[in-house]
Amino acid sequence: MNIIFVVDILLSGRGGMETALSLIYHELKQRHNVVVILKGKSEDTAWEAGIATIPLFQKINDHIPQEYLLKIYSAALSNVLKNLLPVDIIVSTGPIGVKAAKMATERLNIQSPVVSWLHFNLDYFVKYFDDLQVADGHLAISEGNIMDMQCVFPERIKKLVYNPVKYDNVSYVARPVDPIFLYVGRLARVKRVDHIMKALSPLQDYRWELHIIGDGKEYESLLDLSYQLGIQDRIVWYGWRQNPWEAVPGVTSLLLASEIEPFGLVLVEALSRGIPVISSNCKYGPREIVNQSNGWLYPSNALEELTSILRKVLDGEQRLPSQESCRESVRKYAVEQIAERYEHALLDIAQHKARNLERIE
Repeated sequence: MNIIFVVDILLSGRGGMETALSLIYHELKQRHNVVVILKGKSEDTAWEAGIATIPLFQKINDHIPQEYLLKIYSAALSNVLKNLLPVDIIVSTGPIGVKAAKMATERLNIQSPVVSWLHFNLDYFVKYFDDLQVADGHLAISEGNIMDMQCVFPERIKKLVYNPVKYDNVSYVARPVDPIFLYVGRLARVKRVDHIMKALSPLQDYRWELHIIGDGKEYESLLDLSYQLGIQDRIVWYGWRQNPWEAVPGVTSLLLASEIEPFGLVLVEALSRGIPVISSNCKYGPREIVNQSNGWLYPSNALEELTSILRKVLDGEQRLPSQESCRESVRKYAVEQIAERYEHALLDIAQHKARNLERIE
């Protein structure tokens, strides 16, 4: 197949979408022709290594009205697509890309299916439902996502593909003698890193450290909070790292306190390295990943519950799952298996559209 990915936002180059897209691209590339059309250049282009990317714009004027932006976007997209024909299927990571790609196929008079592959929960896109309605199919990254899609787009074909993780040839991360808790991700309010710090602050009678890998707008406020809580000497700040799992000397458990996680790729990445996880039971991803064999869930925003779990781990009352059981629990997310699901999903959607076209004719 000739597969085109359309990314309709400007990427930082450091997020989970880039990780998932890169892994899927390299796996599909072994059997298909694959091109990634970016809205513009990524802030950090390291993730694009080995990927055939085409940036549409050097700079976008944010003052152009939305309806004109969409026309400009679709025109630019059709100009690129006509040089890539034939196109068997187009996968967009967002609703604007879905609408623009659909407009581009109409402009080129081609019947290539357009599919959404959203990396946020569906309620994030409420005002874009009309754009998403024109998709020929939808790829879901969690069971919760696909249930929402069934409610909103009941007549469209939907396929659960999850998100991939590099699984084979990945080394275990050592478990330290003195407990080290780890957070990896953006320092954004929705990630509630402040909850992690507040949950740990009553436990200063125990030996522990909190290692934080990531950057973002919340850094200064989180740094101030660490001093307010009196735990500033317990926290190690790494900033953003290309290979976070190689940066830490050892990890007792990964901590995640997010208000919302459409999948929770960092949980799978940690578990594949034998690291147990403690996560908020936010919608949707964590509850589909975390179980008794690999860690613990606690109710979102319930700081006392998180503190209780951490206290039991520090006391030894809560025994850590083995590295082997953690790793085995996420085998199904290995990129080779997810890419196979992905490939079958795209073929099913393409064939479904072809059958519909035959019936119309």
